[in-house]
Amino acid sequence: MKPRALVSARALALSVLLPAMAGAAEDKSPSTPPAAAPAPTASAASANELLRLIDKRMSLASDYKGVVRIREIRKDGVERAIEMNVYRRDSTQNFLMLITQPRNMAGGGYLRIGGNLWEYSASTGQWVRTTRRANIVGTIACEGDFDRPRLSEDYDAKEDGSETIRGTPFRKLLLTAKQGAEVSFPLLRLWLDADNNIVKRVGYAPSGRTLRTDVVRGYQRLKDPVSGESVLHYREVLELEEEEGTQIIVRYEDVQLAPLDANIFTKTWLEGRLR
Repeated sequence: MKPRALVSARALALSVLLPAMAGAAEDKSPSTPPAAAPAPTASAASANELLRLIDKRMSLASDYKGVVRIREIRKDGVERAIEMNVYRRDSTQNFLMLITQPRNMAGGGYLRIGGNLWEYSASTGQWVRTTRRANIVGTIACEGDFDRPRLSEDYDAKEDGSETIRGTPFRKLLLTAKQGAEVSFPLLRLWLDADNNIVKRVGYAPSGRTLRTDVVRGYQRLKDPVSGESVLHYREVLELEEEEGTQIIVRYEDVQLAPLDANIFTKTWLEGRLR
């Protein structure tokens, strides 16, 4: 494949921020807040209250199954396509990812049992304990990108001013990981739209060095059949790694909210996918 030049993560994130917001607005009708979260207004809610609001409007009472499709583009122009089935049960914090593409990795995946996260290789039949900080399938994505939202559990937030881009104001929050929290980014900065939805997030090392920039290109609104409430879920997210120049486009598709067999969240179930 012929290499293609990539713009810097920072420049690209800025250039796509407003188009991403436009797409998100079409998907979620931001003028009407989700029924699940009649939260305080942007001016009234504190920084930590906003984290709880974001977690609530994106959490599920129902079981979750969906397909994640990732297009990875490296700095040298080499591309890779990855596909995974994701299973969640937020009520018990169960989580499983089954890799279906590429073919050489199909049948492998990730499983959280209690507080432990395990990675399974179908080619070797081996399980290796990993962490939420580790990259998924060798990409710049992490397990926390696909699991239940837990910003209010993992971080303390404070106001970080606002930023106006092309006439549109964004509220900014600076998040610091709580002591003992297992997170991918010790420091995290969020840009929120007028409805307190994340449109951009930047993860930093403790030194303040930028690690990854994410731009939320769109949300999808779902009806939770268990709670009867409306919830938000990502539709597409652009993730950019600053140092290596890698970018991935993550699409969340074929979402189903319905009861799952409890056996799905076991090592035996994942091991049997290729049998």
